[in-house]
Amino acid sequence: MSDPQKQKKQEFTKEEMEEFIREKETIKQIVGQVGGQPTTFSKVFNVAMMVLILASLIAAPFLPKDLELPAVEFGLVILSIKIFYLLHNEAKVIHFQFWMLSSLEWRMNDTAKRLSRIDEDIHEIAEQIRKNTK
Repeated sequence: MSDPQKQKKQEFTKEEMEEFIREKETIKQIVGQVGGQPTTFSKVFNVAMMVLILASLIAAPFLPKDLELPAVEFGLVILSIKIFYLLHNEAKVIHFQFWMLSSLEWRMNDTAKRLSRIDEDIHEIAEQIRKNTK
């Protein structure tokens, strides 16, 4: 391969890499919005929940007997809310992953169909060339 051809191939590869990096950064941002990275609200919510849970469970033994059980119950209710919030965020991420995989599958099937049509066209053209050369 001559030097200009190698250089052209390297430039094409460089362009492909730049495009790949741009797509990668776009996907990172989208995943971050969906639930890949904790938001400020999520961080504050988690800290607040942990403080409330720990405060109610640690304080329960030191409270009068008639307030001990409600303090433990309050801690368990807050823990349940935290678990529901966690499940909600996980469902969002799973839905996004399903959407992405479905989109990729559709694109792959479309590409396979197009490739099959191109293959058929090539065979037809090759057959016509064979007939014309005889």
